[in-house]
Amino acid sequence: MKRFTVIMILGITLSMSRSIDPAWAMDQKKAGPKALPHLFVIMMENTRYETLIGNPNAPWINAAVSLYGVATHYYGISHPSQPNYIAATSGSTHGVTDNGDVTLDVRNLVDQMEEAGKTWRDYQQSLSLCGGNKLAGACGNRQYVRKHNPFVSYRDVQTNPARMAHIVDLSALDADLASGDVADFSWISPDQCNDMHGHPGPKSDRCSYDNRPQLISSGDAFLKSWVEKIMASKAWTENSVIFITWDESEASTKESTPGCCNGDPGGGHVLMLVISHTPPPSRRSDTVYNHYSLLATIEERWGLGCLANTCGPDVARMFDLINRSH
Repeated sequence: MKRFTVIMILGITLSMSRSIDPAWAMDQKKAGPKALPHLFVIMMENTRYETLIGNPNAPWINAAVSLYGVATHYYGISHPSQPNYIAATSGSTHGVTDNGDVTLDVRNLVDQMEEAGKTWRDYQQSLSLCGGNKLAGACGNRQYVRKHNPFVSYRDVQTNPARMAHIVDLSALDADLASGDVADFSWISPDQCNDMHGHPGPKSDRCSYDNRPQLISSGDAFLKSWVEKIMASKAWTENSVIFITWDESEASTKESTPGCCNGDPGGGHVLMLVISHTPPPSRRSDTVYNHYSLLATIEERWGLGCLANTCGPDVARMFDLINRSH
């Protein structure tokens, strides 16, 4: 079976615009579901679009904004973090309203991908600090936290050793990229030192909540490093895609941005970067998207069906930011 690759990174949204080529958009609509290449998803944390754009502590991100696809009106689903991760992988928050450990007996993206013969892997930075306990709530002074690892919260993943084996420390991605043995779908969660979230600690600790400029700088460097590794690897083939977004806006702001696309009440305005091997004619989209849009785009392109809110007509697919040859 031919393997494809897509790269996703959940992150920030930009407020710039450029017109969409209507002819290309029509071609995409007519094309119907097609297989995507390797898909990498990187979910960053708690940073508004407006915080990142023009921020001197995020030079790579701002350079990427000028080079790659950008959804300028992309939103989180809710506050706090965990509901956004659940929504992005199952099409609903399923009643999750906080960051406490949960076990959900619901259909999810893993079910869809495995039924379609797609391979997947979940890379969690600092998971190795948990000593093999993949159900741990937090490890290493909260560098790793379970709330940022959505797949481990699904009962049919938790209770299936073969599926749990797909959840690994991020360090494994280096070897996978070097060998070319990369899954069709790869989810990447940086730890709280590198996802712009931070953890408790004195200001002398670079990962402290109080070191906001340093956290943004560390997250920017993380993205630069891993995107460059992916793009230099055997997995970066024609039609490969990387989606980068943030789960929600800063916890300190709790902006009351209206929700969209079945997301209620909304998790704030964040950046979505879409990095394609061969970019589409438009690199800016003013279409309103959220995490359901991201999931719906994967589902439709891979012919997986739909989950919960991704089945609704109000959830736009992000086809205007994906390479036309997908």
